Amino acid sequence: MSPKSEDPQLKILNLLEEEDLGLSITQIAEKIGLNRNSTAKYLEIMAEKEIIYKREQGPTSKLFYPVRRSKSFEARADYMVRFYQLLHSALFYDFLQNPKKARDIGLEMAKKGAAALYIKQFENVELNFETIIHFIGIATEITYPTPHVKAKVHRSSGEKDKFILELKNCICDGVKEYKSICEIQVGLFKGVIEEMISPQKVHVQEIECRVDGFESCKYLITKLAEIEN
Repeated sequence: MSPKSEDPQLKILNLLEEEDLGLSITQIAEKIGLNRNSTAKYLEIMAEKEIIYKREQGPTSKLFYPVRRSKSFEARADYMVRFYQLLHSALFYDFLQNPKKARDIGLEMAKKGAAALYIKQFENVELNFETIIHFIGIATEITYPTPHVKAKVHRSSGEKDKFILELKNCICDGVKEYKSICEIQVGLFKGVIEEMISPQKVHVQEIECRVDGFESCKYLITKLAEIEN
């Protein structure tokens, strides 16, 4: 085997060309047989030189792609937002006047597998209620069909079990016809979080929405009192 083939950067480049869906630092480190810290350094150097493409998936999560994917992400972002909006409008238009039905759809999505997908992202992480909300924000960024959506979590008025999850650039886009997107998200958040903290329950409410003229969509997530045995 030639010395060049042992070069970590070449290994990374060849690996990413084969894995078109993107890989995390940990996944790359495992596949090329290098420790995570060294892999992360190589990836940052390569991304800075634009040899590979880095996509932020939240405050602590990154995926890396072959550089040819960078233009396709940007070019397709607007199309994906519009497609997602039209899909929701077509499927859920009748629920615009019935938020409960839209939220029930979100709950059903959680039961049918969405909760399991969220949980799988963090199955090796020790979680408490606060970190769960933060990870839900990260997972929301990952699962939205466009990189423009950003999630931010902060405690509500300093209260222990109340958090606000803010979605910037929510794809409801401030349009009434797409309000169902946010209502479904309410049910989805509730279903996923309750699966993670079972048997405890949460209350999820959208307190600000772009449809109502706000700059972002905000969800108040409250853990309800402990269930007594």
